[in-house]
Amino acid sequence: MKFPEWWEAPDEIQELDGNCGPIAAWSVLHYFGKRISAARIISSCRYTKRHGVFSVHMAAGLSEMGLQVSFHSEEDHEIGEFEKRGYARARRLGISVDPPIELPVLLRQRRYGRIPIVLYDTASGSGHFSTLLGARGSTLRLPLAEKGAMPTDEFLVAWSAPKILRQCIIAGK
Repeated sequence: MKFPEWWEAPDEIQELDGNCGPIAAWSVLHYFGKRISAARIISSCRYTKRHGVFSVHMAAGLSEMGLQVSFHSEEDHEIGEFEKRGYARARRLGISVDPPIELPVLLRQRRYGRIPIVLYDTASGSGHFSTLLGARGSTLRLPLAEKGAMPTDEFLVAWSAPKILRQCIIAGK
C-alpha cells in the first residue's frame, strides 16, 4: 500500500493554521482505508486555532475513528485544562500513557504494519507533527518535515526538546 502524500489531504485540512496534526491524522486514516470526512478529523482530534492539536487528543481521535493506537510520552508536569480533558478522554477509551520508546523500537513499528506519528520541536520553537515512515542511513523519512526528511541526530534533539516529551502515537488497523 502506498502512503498518501500530505498535499493530497482535503483543502479543509490544508487551509488550517497549524495543520500538521490533522494532516498526519488524515494520512494515517487514509493509509489504513478509513475514509473519514475532513470535518470529523478536525473535530475528533480536537483541533483549535489557538492550540492546534495535542498528541493525546489525536490519539483519542484516531481511536474513535477506528484505529488501534498507543500513546507514548515522558511525564508531563505542565498539563493545561484543555489537555487534561484529552487525557481523561484517552483513559475512557482505554488508551494508557506509556513510557517513551527509543527510536529503533519506533522505526520497527513500520515492519509490523503500524505508522508512528511523532511530535518534535521546530527551529521556531513550536511543536510539529509528522508521520515517521522509516530511515535511510542517518536520515529519517518524515513527510511533514521541512524537506520531507531529517537527519537522525537533528530529530533526536528536536524530539527531546522541552515540552515535546518524546511524544508519539503508534497507529495500526
